[in-house]
Amino acid sequence: MTDGHAGQPPPAATGSVGALSPLWSGATLRIAESGERPLAIARHRIRCGAHRIAADCERLLETLGRPERALWRDAAGEALVASHHALAIETRWEQSTTPPADQLAALTDAVREPQRRIIDAMGTLLGLVPTSFQEELLLEDARDVRETAIALTGTDAIPATASRTGLPRDETTAAGPLRSPADTDLKLPRLLVADDDPDSRRTLARLLERLGYDVVTAEHGLAALEMVQWQPFDLILTDIAMPQLDGLALLRRLKSADATRDIPVIMVSGLADLASVVECIENGAEDHITKPYEVVLLHARIRASLERKRMRDLELAYLRRVGQLTAAAEAVERDAYQPGTLDAMGSDNDELGRLARVFDRMVSGIRQHADRLQRRLEHLRQEMRQARARPASAQPAANSDSPFRVGQTIADRYEILGELGRGGMGMVYQARDAQLGEEVALKVVRRDLVGHNASLVERLKSEIRLARRISHRNVVRAHDLGEWQGVFFLTMEFVKGINLSDLLDTQGSLSIESTLAIGTQLADALAVAHEQQVIHRDIKPANLLINDEGILKVMDFGLARLAEHSTGLTQAGYVVGTPGYMAPEQHLGGAADARSDLFSAGVVLYECLAGRSPFDASSPMAVVDRVLECRPAPIRQSIPQVPPALAAVIGRLLQREPRDRVGSARELAEQLAAMGQTHRELAPA
Repeated sequence: MTDGHAGQPPPAATGSVGALSPLWSGATLRIAESGERPLAIARHRIRCGAHRIAADCERLLETLGRPERALWRDAAGEALVASHHALAIETRWEQSTTPPADQLAALTDAVREPQRRIIDAMGTLLGLVPTSFQEELLLEDARDVRETAIALTGTDAIPATASRTGLPRDETTAAGPLRSPADTDLKLPRLLVADDDPDSRRTLARLLERLGYDVVTAEHGLAALEMVQWQPFDLILTDIAMPQLDGLALLRRLKSADATRDIPVIMVSGLADLASVVECIENGAEDHITKPYEVVLLHARIRASLERKRMRDLELAYLRRVGQLTAAAEAVERDAYQPGTLDAMGSDNDELGRLARVFDRMVSGIRQHADRLQRRLEHLRQEMRQARARPASAQPAANSDSPFRVGQTIADRYEILGELGRGGMGMVYQARDAQLGEEVALKVVRRDLVGHNASLVERLKSEIRLARRISHRNVVRAHDLGEWQGVFFLTMEFVKGINLSDLLDTQGSLSIESTLAIGTQLADALAVAHEQQVIHRDIKPANLLINDEGILKVMDFGLARLAEHSTGLTQAGYVVGTPGYMAPEQHLGGAADARSDLFSAGVVLYECLAGRSPFDASSPMAVVDRVLECRPAPIRQSIPQVPPALAAVIGRLLQREPRDRVGSARELAEQLAAMGQTHRELAPA
């Protein structure tokens, strides 16, 4: 609706007013020329908008005659009445004598009430789920009315939490979202229509635009193929019979390229024979629609195709993110992972985002632990170098009761190179395996341990098989069990280095960092063994070897258990284990378990720091008494530099009752590894 000046150019304006709309009346022009431009613009917007709303509502009411559409009629009638109310408010301002600035604020406030009624009425309609294409078109009109009402007082009137439908942005019903594609605040789906018939192409494009899609057209398949190379599309609708490049050829080209394979294609064709439909589907078409088509059916199939594409896009995005995680894991294997690589993915609050955050923290933690262990190993290597630099003590004379001599070949395979020492189970030699061409350690099992008792020999074999299940860099690997001239021997990995007992004899005590290096590796070895249900029973410094790289190796898994089951030895008063390192339950004849090994580990850690056992006494019986009392002096009383956390762990390990000790070797390893600050080294005692 226009006033008397409609269609005529306004007189030229002067100053800063500029050219005015031809819809303005003479009175409005005079107001503008007198400097009251904002008020004039506001009145013009309200008047024109209210007239438009009234006209649209009257047209809506003309089409809503069916009884089941009473709700539609009520909403349109309410909006019509409110639009007339807004017109009446604007008309009253013609006679106002208050200052223009005050008029503008008062006019805006007065119009907000009918504006709200119109928005609410149209919001009620837009909350309905359309059941036919006609209702979808009516909702488009309702949306136009609502947007015009919002503009009555400017965009500031739009509620911050409302969408274009007047409903909360995330509000849905059981049937799904209440908005059609045109209602969403997101980018409209972009559709490409390829058809060589201009009328068909134009008609379909207009229909799709009316349904709320962003539509681009192409006059044939070749033009469509060029378009998809430089702009993205969510769906392509194409005729089959077209010049230059027909629809089937276009379909094949699209599906053969990685960049366009996932764009859904609907074939819209006058060919309705089964063979044509099958050919389209076999070549990758999403659907086939025969001309002339039902608009409701066309819209339903488009929405279904877009939904499948949305799900496919989500799947592809998910697979890309999985690929990023896989690449990160491979980078960890190559030691090339950079912390923060997964930050972008980790910002997402879904399963993969949480996994990315956990992965990054885990890898960073592992790297920190590895760096920490390397620092500790360097301390340990330094102390080993110091020990070797000291004058060597006199070598013990060869044992006259040694079953083998240097240079002798055993079992036509093992050449004895020298004696390494004597352990609780027997003599240990360095030997060369002629078959494998490598050096091994050969441990002779004492004759009084097995003798010719067939059951004990079988038990020894069983224990060795059990020990061989432990595969870890901190465990001496057992190789084989042999027998030569009535002497049983065990071959195992040869470790070039020093045992912890000799290192302590030379150094007296070790630094905190070296102790942590030993404790962490010992706990790792015990954790792996205990997970295989293997208990050592004789953890002590003499059974802990340290190679030249500072890597600790635990030896003699399984042998202590053999002695424990030897009835003859028990009757002879043979003690399984070493008294100062045995847990109280072992001294009392109870069953040893994983926590018994943890007690022994606590004694080893204490001795590394203090240079003496926590149960030092003048005689073996006194040692046993002190172990059974289990009241060692706290380590910090004699070594105040020991961190409180480490002292607390050692104190828990040395508890009399197994239930009061650290829960497992794995828990012990984690606690020791987490003690990450570089501590001041202890001076040798």
